[in-house]
Amino acid sequence: MKRLFFPHTAIAPDLAVTLHAALGPTTLLHPLPEAVAERTAELAEALWVELIFPSKGDGGALMAAMASYRHWAAEHAGNDLSGLAGRGEAIPFFGADAASRIAAEIRSGSGATAAGAHEERLQRARLLLLLAEEFETHHSEIAADLNACEIKERQMLEALKGEDDAFPGAAGALSTTAAAPGIHMLAARVAAWAQLALAAADLWAAAPPALFLTDCREVLDHVADPSATEILLDHHPVSSASEGLRAWLTAPQGPPPAAEKSAATPSIGLTLVRLSGRGAFGWLQGLAGAVSGDAAQPEPDPCANAVLVGMVERR
Repeated sequence: MKRLFFPHTAIAPDLAVTLHAALGPTTLLHPLPEAVAERTAELAEALWVELIFPSKGDGGALMAAMASYRHWAAEHAGNDLSGLAGRGEAIPFFGADAASRIAAEIRSGSGATAAGAHEERLQRARLLLLLAEEFETHHSEIAADLNACEIKERQMLEALKGEDDAFPGAAGALSTTAAAPGIHMLAARVAAWAQLALAAADLWAAAPPALFLTDCREVLDHVADPSATEILLDHHPVSSASEGLRAWLTAPQGPPPAAEKSAATPSIGLTLVRLSGRGAFGWLQGLAGAVSGDAAQPEPDPCANAVLVGMVERR
């Protein structure tokens, strides 16, 4: 059973290792092999995660489009960008000449008003996911730098005063560290990831049923309709000793087995919901805002059962 991590295209190494110990390898969908971060590639090489890509041969065009966006952002740093709010689908992907066309279209403030063809929508989704991963990488680096600065500040004050608790609140959490952000453009991110999942379905759906995993409560709340959601587990501890639970997850019928936790093994807390409705492909098409001409559901649907979505928390 594949465990697809969403809507992110990268995962923190410590979470990947913990998930591997508790549930097995995590599957990451990624828009582009050429843009895989070094630490993600290392996780895949060590078999902590599995990487899946849509079958495309347009790496150069997507990388050029990303470079164009970076250049445009640098030129407009500090400017009022409110005019771009809500444009979303109006920024198309233009194929081989993406870099110059995207830059020209953004600068002119004009763009397509109708939904593009399926292929263009998929390319926009891939570009959005690539830029989102880059943004989150930069934010993590900034947060790590802030942590290091505050630790150094505490050490200096303690050395000056000769006291272990010279810095107010030293025993608590770091006070100036940037809090982990919520997922920016959550709905757009989820929709883009769903389009990517549909494009790569022939690669991940061969081993159904799939378990869709996230580490963000906002994502779970976004995709779970309270009127059609059954809570199967609530902050249930899962570790490498939870063999009964892993077996139950392949066909969750009846109550889950009791927690099997060993203090010596890394564990996660798993909140698991079952979404009734159209099965995995129908669910993904709904998230993606599928239109006529989008990827068709296979016949027969190998993921026709109710969708399982889990939120994981490191314990």
